[in-house]
Amino acid sequence: MEHQYTSTEIKERFDEVSRKTLGQIDEEKSNGRDFQRTIENPKITGIAGDVIEHSILGYGSDAKQETDIEIDGKQVEVKTTGLTGELGNPESYKAKERITITNISPHKLVKETFETSSLWNKLENTLLVYYLYDSKKPVKAAEYANFPYLGYQLHEFPETDLKTIMNDWKIIQDFCLAQDVIDKKNEAQAKAYSAAKKSMMYLETAPGWKNGPRFALKQSYVTSIIKEHFTNQNIDEENNISSYAELDAFLSANSKKYQGRRVGEIAKELGIASSSKAVASKLIRHILEPNTGDDEVGIDEKSGMVIKARTMYSDGRKKRIANSLRLILMSSGMQMAMLQKLKHTDILIIISLYFQFLKKKGKLRHRMIHSLALNVLVFQRNI
Repeated sequence: MEHQYTSTEIKERFDEVSRKTLGQIDEEKSNGRDFQRTIENPKITGIAGDVIEHSILGYGSDAKQETDIEIDGKQVEVKTTGLTGELGNPESYKAKERITITNISPHKLVKETFETSSLWNKLENTLLVYYLYDSKKPVKAAEYANFPYLGYQLHEFPETDLKTIMNDWKIIQDFCLAQDVIDKKNEAQAKAYSAAKKSMMYLETAPGWKNGPRFALKQSYVTSIIKEHFTNQNIDEENNISSYAELDAFLSANSKKYQGRRVGEIAKELGIASSSKAVASKLIRHILEPNTGDDEVGIDEKSGMVIKARTMYSDGRKKRIANSLRLILMSSGMQMAMLQKLKHTDILIIISLYFQFLKKKGKLRHRMIHSLALNVLVFQRNI
């Protein structure tokens, strides 16, 4: 391995650039070499990663195009990623986008185990480097010079998360194994692939089947890593749910356990204030992960799920999701304008807690739990 470091050397290199912008780092360490390239090529991509590799890790301009380095004898993958939020307010930090990991090679994938896979080779030990994407709109490469470096971490995945990631990887492997012939130009195969990947919780793939997909960590999952790192929130390590099928079965079982019970009664049992506006999300969080505190990152945040309280009418009808689309988008941190960019395969997973109201002398007195359900909202461009 050409680029070898100790963890102490890594710390010293990154501590040296603390509180500096990418432009300052490039200027001081590499005489502005990387950002000079943006003059002739204003749309160049990967400029932030180039600065980290060239100016902090010390790759030469003629270095081989390999991303792996070695730290304390372990091969480590370097990933530079942007965060959004307010500088100096770690609570506001979120992942700007997903983190792409590696290409999906179907003929190679079917012969691998997860432990020998290209994906795990990249993920097992990861050096995550963060900068603040300090702009509300897209900018040209040269403007990245104004973005501040925020920090780094040597990340290892918790065992519970690893189980889910392994399950996500196997969804794609199983799809490839089920094909008699891999044909990325086949329309039916492309549609089947799009359907299969919707079951993934922490990973996703992009672009589509025809264009050579790559494994990536979901934006929501990257945000959970960021929260744990910058705010010292703990990541729950006790949840055993690793797929949407398991989650659906879990919710069905717990619907029977809580069905017909008053919300106030259950809230008191779980130590939740029943008058809280967030009682529904707190109830579901406690049902899903009873040992997860408010300061821990749970399965809902990692997978990007949205928790909603919904009304069940007296005749058994359920309030339609479409009627509260704007509220759902707001609660998931999305904006209505984003609908214009969403594709037919974009989905939003919603856990719904259905309430029925108990009347006494013609007045609403108590909310009672009717059921828990997993809903899938598929976005269409004509919404």
